[in-house]
Amino acid sequence: MQRNVNVWLLSSSSVQLGTLWIMKTSILPMLNSMPYKAYVDACQRIDMHVFHPIAFWNGLATTGLSAAQAIRSDDPVAKSLYAAGALGMGVVAVASEGVNRPIWRQIERWSPQRSSDGWRAKRRRWHLAHQARTLGAAVAAGAFVAAALR
Repeated sequence: MQRNVNVWLLSSSSVQLGTLWIMKTSILPMLNSMPYKAYVDACQRIDMHVFHPIAFWNGLATTGLSAAQAIRSDDPVAKSLYAAGALGMGVVAVASEGVNRPIWRQIERWSPQRSSDGWRAKRRRWHLAHQARTLGAAVAAGAFVAAALR
């Protein structure tokens, strides 16, 4: 059972990290290099209603499972590692649902013809939250690898 849980935690956090990393290193630099009208057009073509809920629910499920592992573990180091992983995936869930998704919903309603007032600030908040959730997934994946090796 322990092995199956570790496989789930490693897989879940690693897939999440890979997806977030791809977005961080390729999609965001492309979007952030665009002028306002092109940015809005491109963002409105990306269906984030698929990704954000997956990030949230995957983060939440992995948080719960790793917290349970932390409680069940007799090894104090493993307890700490599972707790760190739970915290990291919790950051993924909270940043995805609490910051990124609401901003994305706003961008979907923007008109490329409207004023770009506030655009840079929103884009910056979305970017910072994305950085936080990428870091959270990296912390989680690293903690789960270390816990599995104990």
